Amino acid sequence: MMGPKTMKIEKLLSGLFIAGLLVFAGCGKKDQTPPAPEYSGVKVDIPKLQQAFSGASQDLQNDVNDVTSSARYGFYTKSLAALDKLANNPALNEQQKKIVSDVTEQLKQVVTKAGGDRK
Repeated sequence: MMGPKTMKIEKLLSGLFIAGLLVFAGCGKKDQTPPAPEYSGVKVDIPKLQQAFSGASQDLQNDVNDVTSSARYGFYTKSLAALDKLANNPALNEQQKKIVSDVTEQLKQVVTKAGGDRK
C-alpha cells in the first residue's frame, strides 16, 4: 500500500510531466498571422501590415485601419491614399516601410485587375 506522502509525490511528478508536455507543445507553434485576403485574385498582405503596426502610435494604427476597411469594402483608391500617407510618415521603421510598399504594389495590381473601385 502507498502512503499519503508517496501519492502526493506521484501527483506532483505527474503534474510536472503534463505541464512540461504542454510547454513543449507550445514551442512548436507557427506564425499566427492569418492568411492574406484575396481581392480580384490578388493576395494582399493586410494581416502583415496590421502586425507591423501593432505597437505603433494611434495615428499610424488609424491609417492602417483606413487601409484595411477601405480595401475590404472595395474602395481601393482610398486604401491606396491611406497607404501613401503611411509611406510618407517619417516615423516608420524599415520593416514598416517595406510592408507598406508591398501592400501598395499588391493593391495597385488589384486596381488593374478590378478596373478601379467596386461599385
